[in-house]
Amino acid sequence: MLANNNPIKYFLYARKSSEAEDKQMASIESQITELKKLASENNLAIVDTFSESMSAKKPGRPVFNEMLQQIKAGKADGILCWKLNRLARNPICGGEISWILQQGVVKHIQTFGRSYYPTDNVIVMAVELGMANQFIRDLSIDTKRGLRSKAENGWYPGVAKVGYLNDKYCEQGERKILKDEKRFPLIQEMLRSIANNELFPMDALKRLNQERNFKTLKRKKSGGKELSKTTFYDILSDPFYYGWYEYPKNSGNWIQGKHEPMITELEYTKIQAIMGKKTR
Repeated sequence: MLANNNPIKYFLYARKSSEAEDKQMASIESQITELKKLASENNLAIVDTFSESMSAKKPGRPVFNEMLQQIKAGKADGILCWKLNRLARNPICGGEISWILQQGVVKHIQTFGRSYYPTDNVIVMAVELGMANQFIRDLSIDTKRGLRSKAENGWYPGVAKVGYLNDKYCEQGERKILKDEKRFPLIQEMLRSIANNELFPMDALKRLNQERNFKTLKRKKSGGKELSKTTFYDILSDPFYYGWYEYPKNSGNWIQGKHEPMITELEYTKIQAIMGKKTR
């Protein structure tokens, strides 16, 4: 690979996205561990390590940009990364990496299976970066097509709204919207009490949180808390709760969902009147 005593100073860069593009990619910790082994075996001097959990499908990664700034400032002249697509999946970042390599600002890019130098044929690197970019473009098209198909079949795409759950036992893209047996009846009770003029909206929210001890669904980084005023008012004005949703948003294309409605259309209309809103 490389001769010993290489004078190049390397930045190790590891990245993994939580999005579908990196579903099979090694974790950041695994990338760093394996790349440090690679550096040790080939006597590559790592002067700093950069890592971030962020998609590279568009420019704007703060850690990546900071690394480039430090390279341009002369603090390193080599990059060590798992694959070239860790550095870029969009033409802007890809072009910048290719340019600073051609100009000799970066003297060497070492991935787990390949080396890139300023004197290399630029077509090889351009093809690999282009493939990484095309992968993202194809993935985006396929994802949008899948979401549209799911929506047209009557199942709201994306994360289920409060009071409902995504059916995790179905294939992704085909997951149904099920009612949350714990939270559905509590929210339903409050909506109907508002529609029947038994409670004002804020009184209903107070009863939901304090008397019914309502807590939102616990997720990895959120949930497990009282229902906020903003979320509750979103629920009150959302046609989804009487069985309809608009997809795509602001398209004027309304679809009757197959999920179980929480209230009737008449109850929804009454709630909008109480809130001083017009219904569609």
